[in-house]
Amino acid sequence: MPAFPTLFPNSIFKINLTTIAMIFLAGLVVVVVLRIGLRRMDMRNPRGLQNILEWAVEFTRTMARDTMPTEGAVNFILPLAFTMLTFLFVSNWLGLISIIALHLHSPSGMWGITAHDLSQSKGEVVLFDSPTANMSMTLGLAVMVWILSHARGLRHPKKWLKHFYSPSPLAVIEEITNPLTHGMRLYGNIFAGEALLTVMVTAPRLLGWIPWTLPLILVWLLYSLFVSTIQAYVFSILMCLYVGNKSFDGPGHH
Repeated sequence: MPAFPTLFPNSIFKINLTTIAMIFLAGLVVVVVLRIGLRRMDMRNPRGLQNILEWAVEFTRTMARDTMPTEGAVNFILPLAFTMLTFLFVSNWLGLISIIALHLHSPSGMWGITAHDLSQSKGEVVLFDSPTANMSMTLGLAVMVWILSHARGLRHPKKWLKHFYSPSPLAVIEEITNPLTHGMRLYGNIFAGEALLTVMVTAPRLLGWIPWTLPLILVWLLYSLFVSTIQAYVFSILMCLYVGNKSFDGPGHH
């Protein structure tokens, strides 16, 4: 288990600085790409990056329409769904593109690395990684979705209370497990992909620098990139579904 630069390392409120930095980096990449794509918008003849972004918006709109009960609900969730989809796409790919780590031989108070951390990580301290490979980050996103969905449901208090007993009182248990499975599914897939890739990269090397697992690394990398893309979509569409199920707008709500 690798160690990370940490704030408040000896408390229950430990803050993983690598994850925080990677969250900001992923957000910055999304903002820069959107800014470049929209810098010279051509409504009549879109091309290049603008074409890709327009396709992504239409894809997100279709996803929202498949899960939300009304067009008003679609317009409500669309900005967040598009942001979530693009942010998770970038976040999931970051650790597959590169993982940067260094080896420490002694604890570092400045970085919040304790002797216990070094013993567990064998001295490895990760400085560049996918933020979604951190369970606290993915569960935080899932809790945010859970709060948003219930906040939207409370616009209609009677229907919101009724949905806990329909079709059975077990719906209460489902409300507790949804954010757990929502966040841990994303974390598990991203963490497992990066962990196995790290094992293969650190395998014994031919001629001192070529991993003998190189063919497996290439295959697993392509597969992990595919899984990372799918997981961005799965998390986003489940977000739309959870919010849609509590958008009690009109007689045909889900």
